[in-house]
Amino acid sequence: MERSITVGVTILTLDKELKINVMAEHRGRPKDIPQEIKEKWITEHYEYPSKPEIGCKYIWHYDNSKTKNGPFKTEVIYPKGFTSEKIKPDKGKAYNKLPVVMVFKTSNRSNARTKMKIWANENIDYIASAKKLPGVPDDAIMLELGVGEGFIEKWQSKYSL
Repeated sequence: MERSITVGVTILTLDKELKINVMAEHRGRPKDIPQEIKEKWITEHYEYPSKPEIGCKYIWHYDNSKTKNGPFKTEVIYPKGFTSEKIKPDKGKAYNKLPVVMVFKTSNRSNARTKMKIWANENIDYIASAKKLPGVPDDAIMLELGVGEGFIEKWQSKYSL
């Protein structure tokens, strides 16, 4: 009785044909498959993964053409009804007796006069967030704001004050 065998899939005999599924064994080191390198991708993270509706959702945008060091843009989506607490800056807390210097234009016009105001005992956060400041008009546009005596000389020469 003569038999012919093809590569592990079909066996032919004189009487009948038998089909056998043979599983290949993969032993040893796997083949090196080149990994696909993505140029752009997005990852999403949840503060509470089991209940995403409770916490914040963080979305990180990656783009290797812009930067290879990490995400170039991050988004934070807060849950419904979330309100952040408002910070009230302290008035009158100085920075080790350093002056707070502000350069502003008196209005939004192109020919508006540029002025400088110096506070000796104020907090820069209070000055930046205050609605009204003494000596500064309500419609003034703030150009520069800094802490230290070095800004006085620097901005006097820059704005010709």
